[in-house]
This record gives sequence, structure tokens and C-alpha cells, in this order.
Amino acid sequence: MDQQLEARPYTAWQLIKVYWQSKQRLFAYFMFAIVLAMSIFLVGMDVVFTTWYNYFYDALQDYNRYAAFDLLVIFMFLAAVSIIVSVYRYYIQQYLALRWRRWLTEQFLDRWLAKRSYYYLENFDEHTDNPDQRIQEDVGSLVLSTLNLAIGLVSAITTIFAFIFVLWELSGYLNVSLGKYGTLHIPGYLVWVGIIYSMIGTSLTFKIGRPLVSLNFEQQRREANFRFAAIDLRSHAEHVALYRGEENQKTILQKIFSGVLENWYAIILRQKLLLWFTAGYNQVSVILPLIVALPNYFNKVFKLGGLMQALSAFSRIQDAFSFIVNSYTSIAEWQAVTRRLLTFLNHMDEIEKNAEKQNKFIFTENTEDKIFAKNVTINTPRGEKLLVNINQELIHGQNYVVKGHSGLGKSTFVRTLAGIWPYGSGEISLPEKKKSIMFLPQTSYMPLGSLREAILFPDKIHDIPDEFLIQLLQEFDLPQLTGRLDEITRWPEHLSPGELQRIAFIRVLIHQPFWVFLDESTAALDLAHEKQVYQLLKEKLPDCSVVSVGHHPSIDGYHDKEIDLEVYGVSHSD
Repeated sequence: MDQQLEARPYTAWQLIKVYWQSKQRLFAYFMFAIVLAMSIFLVGMDVVFTTWYNYFYDALQDYNRYAAFDLLVIFMFLAAVSIIVSVYRYYIQQYLALRWRRWLTEQFLDRWLAKRSYYYLENFDEHTDNPDQRIQEDVGSLVLSTLNLAIGLVSAITTIFAFIFVLWELSGYLNVSLGKYGTLHIPGYLVWVGIIYSMIGTSLTFKIGRPLVSLNFEQQRREANFRFAAIDLRSHAEHVALYRGEENQKTILQKIFSGVLENWYAIILRQKLLLWFTAGYNQVSVILPLIVALPNYFNKVFKLGGLMQALSAFSRIQDAFSFIVNSYTSIAEWQAVTRRLLTFLNHMDEIEKNAEKQNKFIFTENTEDKIFAKNVTINTPRGEKLLVNINQELIHGQNYVVKGHSGLGKSTFVRTLAGIWPYGSGEISLPEKKKSIMFLPQTSYMPLGSLREAILFPDKIHDIPDEFLIQLLQEFDLPQLTGRLDEITRWPEHLSPGELQRIAFIRVLIHQPFWVFLDESTAALDLAHEKQVYQLLKEKLPDCSVVSVGHHPSIDGYHDKEIDLEVYGVSHSD
């Protein structure tokens, strides 16, 4: 896939046009051109229909039965053509939106996962909320709203040019007596009435509806926060139940939901004010052309058919000029969605640049099968020093246990060696890439999918026989899972923390790394299972060096050397 979303700030126009500059642009332009052609054709059909009104009502006025029935047959044919074109225009427009959304969603996913932006946003950014919703919901809303508004605008402009000549010819002249100054002859006066009326309506709509943009943006944020709080409750249902924390959670949810309702009520009030105006505006637009056209009708400038055609043409032009008035709510929602996506996209750029600015680590490779940390200083995201001047050498073939009091920064030290902690400085030298290193966090991650796919995470290894996986499950005392390799479920909800940690060790045996870092990866295991997993590591991976972070003295015996990080610790008061 051609990656187009770069690591830089974006404007709304730049975000929209990126698809139209991609490798799919030729197909996109072709489909869009078809939709435009169909839209223009439908406007032409509207012109034909207004002409039909003229002939039909003239036939009624003349009591011409045969002409009226012939015109009804013509109308049915025209209506059938219009319906067919409308349906296929909708289909092609939606298909274009589908392809655009798929492409843009893939772009956002790649951008989100590139340079570990997902990790930085989740752990170090306080401004970007619910990136999952922005990708899942807002991208689709942006695509659909952009296409609908663009097609609507083109149709409005085409309608103006298509009907303005018709209405100009039907209007004739409006003669306004100026007394002793003579008479003012206004040609095409219905056109001028429609333009002036629409301009007044558009300006007032902007003034009344402008607050809806920020209100819709805020509503999206509050709705997403409420949804996230509900998901968080579901994810931690057992914890809440054990703590008897139902009332506390209810209070939290009610507080967040109150914010949702409060902002929603503000939207309702603003929408009500806007509706007062737009409803009155649209009702006046029904009677206004009749009032201004009746003088010429009674002066016999045109017959009944001409009057009906003039009213229809005026209505079309007035609607076209009032496109912004009638679409302002959609425009406000489009602006809110666009702002959310731009905030998400631009915050990724900001936090990546901030991480790059603060990341003074120098990573190198060596052929000595060692891991070096030279003059390594690790900071917090706020710039406070956590560990200072770390100088350590880890030699392959030996096993190490990392010690230090809770909160000292042991896990952060491991994250730094893994290359995902960007705050600090110093030189870190790792073995060649062919000598793989694997890192196991305390909480074992189980991706969505089957148990087999979860065990093989993070790599998709296809040549692992079931017999081997079953053997490993049995050796790690998980025989109850041997028959569930193809079962798809939310595994973290069905397995205990200890079972999840043992599955993580199965991954180690499958991937056979050169080094493995265990960040409290046995914290949920009892002593018997802890001993079991370390013995299996030593037995099945004799050439793998183990580096463990933990508080339990029971793990000391499985390691050759101790790394005491206390000597590198710095209190915040220093």
C-alpha cells in the first residue's frame, strides 16, 4: 500500500486531498466524474420537469384532456429515468466512499502503528482521547460527509446555472413606479429576489449556527469518554465485583454521562434557535415567489403553467442558493469530525517529535554476544532523572536478576533496552539482529483470534504442528487448553493471570530467542509453577540467556548474577 500520511502536521484540505493523490486517484476521479455527471443529469431532469409543469398546467387551464393524458405518460417515463439514475448515483457514490474509507483507515492504522505512536499516545500524551474511535468512526464520517457536501455543492451550483435562465425569462420585468422620477424596470426580478433572500439567510445561519462546531466536537469527545468508561468497567468487572465497587463505578459513570447530557442540551438549545430560523426561512420561501410572481400572472405576462414553472424554478434556485443554510448542521458535524482527526494526526506528529527530541540514546550492534549499557541516564517524560549513569555489561551465557525497590525504574530500564522508552541518553549496544531478543511484560497480551494465533504471537509461524503446541501446553500444566487451539474468544477473560503468564513462556520456547527479558513475568505464578517455567527454559533453551526483573527472592537461584539498580537511583528531591 502506498503510504501517504506522513509524519507532519496536516490541515483539513491536506487530509482530504491525500487520497486523491494516491495510487487509487485515477479510479477515484473516474468514479467521482460519473457521480458528478449523474448529478448534473438529474439537475437537467429537474429543468425538464419544470418545463413539463408549464405544459401540463397550461393543458389543464385550457381543459385539453388529450394533451394532459399524453403529458402524464411522458411524466412517468421521465420519472422512471430519474429514479434509475438516482439509484445508481447513490450506489456509485457509496462504493467510492467505501474504497476511500478503506484506504484512509489503512493509512491511519499505519500512521498510528508507525514509530510506536500508539504507545506514546497511550502512555505519554494527555490530549488525545480514544484514538480507536477516531479511526473506526470519524474516518467513515469524514469520507461520507465530504462526498455528500461536495456533490451537494456541485449540484447546487449546477442548479443555479440551469434554472437562472429559465427563471429570468419567466420573470419578465417588474415595473416599480417612482412617482415623478418615472418607472423602474427590473428585469429578471424573481432571480434577484431569490439571490438577496438566500444571501440574508446564509449570513444569519452562519451567525446562529457557528457555536455548533465546537459543541459537536465536545460532544464527540464526551460520548467517547463515556463509552470508554463503560468498556473499562467491563474489562475490570472482576476487580470491581471483588471490591464491592458498584456504587463507586455508578457514580463515575453518572458523572461522565451528566457531562454528555449537559453538552447535548447545549446542542439542543442551539439547534432549536437554528431551527426557529431555518423553519421560518423555508416557510417564507414557499410563499415569497408566489407573492412576487402573482403581479405578472394577473397582468397576463404568463399563464398558469408559466406561473407554476416560475414557482418551481424559483424553489430550485432558492434551494441552491440556500445550500449552506440547509446543510449547516452537516457542515458543523463535518468540521467537528475533521477537527478530531486532525487533532489525533497532529498530536502523533507532536509526540513523535518530542520523543525524538528527548531521545539521546545511541543504539549499536556488536558481534560479542553481549549487551552494553554505557553512561545511560533514564528520565521521566517530564524530564526528571530516574536512573543515572548506568554502566552494565551482560554477557551471553549468564543469567541475570535485576534488583531494586518498587518504583525505582527497573521496568523502565528494561523498556529502555527494548528501545521503546525515548527519554534519556547514553549508549546501548545489542547483539546482531540475527541474535534475537525477546521481552516479556508482567501482563501477558492475548490478541484477538484463536488460541493458536495467540500462542504464536507476535509472529505468524505457519509450520508449527499441533502436536508440538499440545505438548507445550501439557508441559506447562495447561492440559485443559489442548483441545481449544482453534477456539476464538476473549482469552484474557477466560484465563487466569498465571495461565496467561505460562502461555507467554510457551511463546518463548516457540520463538527460541538468544536473550529473553522477564519483567516480573512470573509474578502471578506460585512457587511450583515458577520453578517449572525456569527449568523448562533452561532445559529447552540452554543457549538462551535470561534477564529477570522481580521482587520475589525465589527467583534468585535461577540466575548467576545480580544487577542492583539502587546504585543508579536518584530521588526527585536531589
